[in-house]
Amino acid sequence: MTEDTHTLLVVGGGEVAEALGAIAGTLGWSARLVDDLDAVRAGLPDADAVVVLSHHEGLDGPALAAALATDAGYIGAMGARRTQARRRDWLVAHGVPEEAQARIHGPAGLDIGADTPAEIAVSILAEAIGVRRGVAGGALRDRSGPIHPGLAPGEALCPGEPAR
Repeated sequence: MTEDTHTLLVVGGGEVAEALGAIAGTLGWSARLVDDLDAVRAGLPDADAVVVLSHHEGLDGPALAAALATDAGYIGAMGARRTQARRRDWLVAHGVPEEAQARIHGPAGLDIGADTPAEIAVSILAEAIGVRRGVAGGALRDRSGPIHPGLAPGEALCPGEPAR
C-alpha cells in the first residue's frame, strides 16, 4: 500500500453507505461495501479504515471485533450512544478488552452538525483523514502555526493552481 492508497471497508447498507462509497471514490480511495460477516472477513486484510454502519446485533459486534484484530488505522461505528453501549457490552462479553475497544471511533465522525447521508459521510471521512494524519480536527483558523507544517513558507500550492 502506498501513502496515497486508502482502502475503506463499509459494513452495512443504505444511503450513508452509498454516500461513503461515492465520496471515498472522489478522494481517490477504494471503497468496498459489505453486509455480511463473511464479506467483512474477506475485506479486512486490505482495509486500512473500517466503518460499521450496521445496527444488527449479529453483524455489528462481530464486525467490530474482527476489525479490532487487524491493524486498520481507523475503525468507526455509526449509531447512538445506546447502540455504542450495546456494542461495548457485546465486545466485553466476547472477550475484547476495553483497551482494544478504545480504537473504536463511535459515534463515528466529526461534530459538524451533519444531518443528510452525504453530510454524515463527509463527517466520518473527515475524522478518518484526521486520524490517519494524526490530527484531531477542528477549524483551521483555531490552529496555531502553519497550515502545512511540512512545507517551507511559499511552497504550498492549492490543488488545481498552476505551478509557479
